Amino acid sequence: MAFFMPGDKKLGVAQGRRRYDLPLNKSAGTGFLILLIGLMTFLGVMALVGSFALGSMTQRWSSGLENKMTIEIPADDGKGNIRSSEEIETLSAEVHRRIEGQNFIRSSDVLSRNDIQNLLSPWLGEEDSLADIPMPGLVSVQLITMNDTIMDKMLRDLQEVVPNVHLDTHESWLADILRLTGALQFATIIISVIIGVTTAIAIAGAVKSRIAIHKKDVELLHLMGASDTYISRQFQRHALILALQGSLAGTFGSVLIILIIGYFAGDTSQALLPDFQMDMVHVFTLIALPGFACLLAGYTAKYTVLRELSLMP
Repeated sequence: MAFFMPGDKKLGVAQGRRRYDLPLNKSAGTGFLILLIGLMTFLGVMALVGSFALGSMTQRWSSGLENKMTIEIPADDGKGNIRSSEEIETLSAEVHRRIEGQNFIRSSDVLSRNDIQNLLSPWLGEEDSLADIPMPGLVSVQLITMNDTIMDKMLRDLQEVVPNVHLDTHESWLADILRLTGALQFATIIISVIIGVTTAIAIAGAVKSRIAIHKKDVELLHLMGASDTYISRQFQRHALILALQGSLAGTFGSVLIILIIGYFAGDTSQALLPDFQMDMVHVFTLIALPGFACLLAGYTAKYTVLRELSLMP
């Protein structure tokens, strides 16, 4: 225990070097608190990465289909007759000729039968099994701008070539997917908030238990003239050290798990889901997470100690 000495007006200062006036580093449960903070940080990083991935997929799906549409020439003529592949190709070429050169069309392209088979193979199997299945004709179109007037004009023009032509702007299914990813992203944010609150409650409980354990020492420091702020700094410093140890371990463990998952996931460039790559904002956010954990621990410890000291006689 440090005492007031001439020329030394601060408790805990000896020969210019700050140390604990309370044996907090020897308290029971220190290892458990480090483990708890590490687990909370691990879960927080995983939740944030999940939110980043969902946000990235939402952005890529939206930007990838913006002002894009698909013109479908059905495999049947609407009267129960199946069109031959040659007829489909002829109608597709005629549809492409009709829209080509329109001032609201940026680009257009007729998908070959092989292209359509590649689109269907993830659901229907290998290409060999699709050889005898009637395929519709598809024309991919990117518009300069999209509105109801343009869509109605295109539909009327193309119905002169193919009466049962179908225009798909992808809005219906894309809206459902975006709502789902948005809901999942919101859920990950809520989970992150819950993790932060749980961590703060755990730290507050640990600080209260340490105040109870070292109550006599705290009262003695009071009698010696130590202020509440000075005593709170003892606990705050201790909480910061534990939070730093736990958060670094949790962040390292989560990054390791993410790398392992990425390794076993392999190349997703040909998958249905868009490839996810973290940008610098994502990286800096994850790097800042241990610092946030330390700030949370420090402020929680300070508030808890000051509140508990105010209740002491």
